[in-house]
Amino acid sequence: MKSSHTLLFLVVLFSFLGLPYNKTHAIQQPHSATLSFMKSETNKDEKLEEAFSKIFQLQPGDVKYYYNRIDLNEDGTPETFVYLSGPSVCGTGGCSALIFQKINEEYKMLSRFSLVRTPIIISETSTNGWKDLIMYVTGGGIEPSYKKLTFAEGTYPLNPSIQQDVEIDEVKGVGIISDNMSEDTGITY
Repeated sequence: MKSSHTLLFLVVLFSFLGLPYNKTHAIQQPHSATLSFMKSETNKDEKLEEAFSKIFQLQPGDVKYYYNRIDLNEDGTPETFVYLSGPSVCGTGGCSALIFQKINEEYKMLSRFSLVRTPIIISETSTNGWKDLIMYVTGGGIEPSYKKLTFAEGTYPLNPSIQQDVEIDEVKGVGIISDNMSEDTGITY
């Protein structure tokens, strides 16, 4: 009985801290010296809301969103990474996210993702002129691990869970959307 209480305590503790947990062991976290973190922007962006709501057919009040602007292709113009949270865009494996490019003051979708957990790591490495992304995957029966998403044929892959594994010592870069999701953060759409 004591071991089941210990397991329950660990699951609750790891959930509260926002750390990944596996019933047999905690997944090793990347060394903090290899990562820096950015919290999401806090200002509403109505044009961004219009862009993602059309893609997911959302109504105001359906989701909260988090976003960061970061230059993924080193052209001097930042792309916008948007993470959506709410029952209509999340499941046991994670939530939905998008990357937009701003062209002529309008947002154009570059990539769409499922099964996303935060933070998203913008890697120090690049493929085809675009920064690689590293995402942590777990839930829905997936073995917990870090996955590398590389840019190819004009986009990043939709599903991080089926991408190449990343060893813990290769998880380096900038963690975006690193907000504490257990707090009431995010922007309500």
